Amino acid sequence: MLIRSFVVDTSVALSWLLPGEDTHRTLPLRDYAVENPQVELLIPPTFWYEVANVLWVAVRRNRIIQSAAIEALKSLLEFRLDVWVADPVTSLSLSFDQNLAVYDSAYLSIAVERNAALWTIDKALAEAGKRLNVLVEPAAEHS
Repeated sequence: MLIRSFVVDTSVALSWLLPGEDTHRTLPLRDYAVENPQVELLIPPTFWYEVANVLWVAVRRNRIIQSAAIEALKSLLEFRLDVWVADPVTSLSLSFDQNLAVYDSAYLSIAVERNAALWTIDKALAEAGKRLNVLVEPAAEHS
């Protein structure tokens, strides 16, 4: 079966934006999406705030400067990411069942609801996805 829908986790998107964030593992995913505009890239509504918060923290920790954080967010906003609202009851249930924060289980809920692959480098989320027979890319190596 050819997968046409992918759930993009914050960890993957941030690896495209921040230096030293497993870019070598995730750039092929981004390139695949760019080269195949027919694929659907799904995110939960909280995605943009999660990304913005990590960029804010990166500035506070002097990893990047403020203007770079703003430009990074703008560049990601130009990427075609479709917001999908997962069933909140399913997300909460998955949180309990998989021992995940509700924010993380939202990505998993979307993958299950839409029969989509999950793009994540978050180890706990990847392991939960695999337990639910969700295709997880790339193979997570760290949390």
